Amino acid sequence: MKNLLLSSTLAAALTCSSYAMEVAPIQTGYIYDFGANVDGGGDVSNQFFHISGGVPIYNNNDDLFVALTASYQLHSYDFDGGSAGSFVGLNPWDNIHTSNLGALISWKFADNWKLFALPSVRTSGESGASFSDTLTGGALLGASYKFSDTLTIGPGVGYVGQLEDSASVFPILVVDWEFCQNLSLTTGPIVGASLGPGLAVKWQIKHDLRFTFGARSERLRFRLDDSITNGKQAIGEDNSIPVFGILTWQANDNLQTSFIAGVGFANDLLLDDSNGHRIAREDYDPSPFIGVNLGYSF
Repeated sequence: MKNLLLSSTLAAALTCSSYAMEVAPIQTGYIYDFGANVDGGGDVSNQFFHISGGVPIYNNNDDLFVALTASYQLHSYDFDGGSAGSFVGLNPWDNIHTSNLGALISWKFADNWKLFALPSVRTSGESGASFSDTLTGGALLGASYKFSDTLTIGPGVGYVGQLEDSASVFPILVVDWEFCQNLSLTTGPIVGASLGPGLAVKWQIKHDLRFTFGARSERLRFRLDDSITNGKQAIGEDNSIPVFGILTWQANDNLQTSFIAGVGFANDLLLDDSNGHRIAREDYDPSPFIGVNLGYSF
C-alpha cells in the first residue's frame, strides 16, 4: 500500500466542524508492503512511515472552520533480483520523501449546506533530487448537503498537479451515509487511508472498537536523483488499488490505535525521463501489506 496516512481526503470538509479533532490530532504509522514479483524479472518491496497533523486556527460557531495541515511520508523501496536491462535491474530508486502543506476550509453558508476547499502544496522526490523540481500543487473544492442526521452527500472537483505530466482533474462525490445502525458508507477521512479517491464501509462494533473495509486508487509520482539518466532527474511512479481492512481501538478520549492489513491490486511501476517521456513500465503482482497507525488528540 503506497500512500497510507490520515490526510485531507476527498470529503475531508464534509462535516468539518464536527470532526475537527479527527483532522487536528497527530497521526503516525508504519506499513510493510511485502515483496511482489515484477514483470521482466525480480521483485519489489516497500516500507512506509508517515506522520501528519493539523492545527485548527479559526472556528466561528460551526459556520466557518479553518485548519492548517501538514504531513511527511517516507517510502523506502527495495528492488531485488532483476537481470541486467530489466526494470528491477536498473534499481531505479530507493528512498522517496513526500511532504504536504495545506489548509482545510469549511463554510456553512445556509441551513444544511456547506462549502469546502482544501488547497495544498506538495514536494515528492528521491534523496538527492532538486527540491525546486519536486514541487506540485492542488486543490479540492465542493459542497455538501445534510439531508438528515444519517445522510450527507454532495458534489465537487479535484485538481492535482503532476510532475512532468498533465494535471489530474477528477470529480468528487461526498458521501457520509449511516445506512443502518452502526454501519456507514463514506468517502471521508479514514485512518490509514490515502489521498486517492475511494470508498469504505465502517462498522462500529462497540463504542471503542471499529472495523473499516474499503478500497482506494493511489498514484505516487516523484522526482528521482540523477543516477539513472546521467545527470538529468527522471520521474518515477507507483500505482496501485489497495483493498484494506482496518481494526481501530479507541483506548481513551485521546489515544487511538489502528491495525491495517490488505492487498494492493492493479500495480505498476513507471520510469519517465526528465521531460515526462516514457522510459520503462512494468506491472507487478498483487502485494500484501500490514501496518499500525497511532493517533493522539489534544
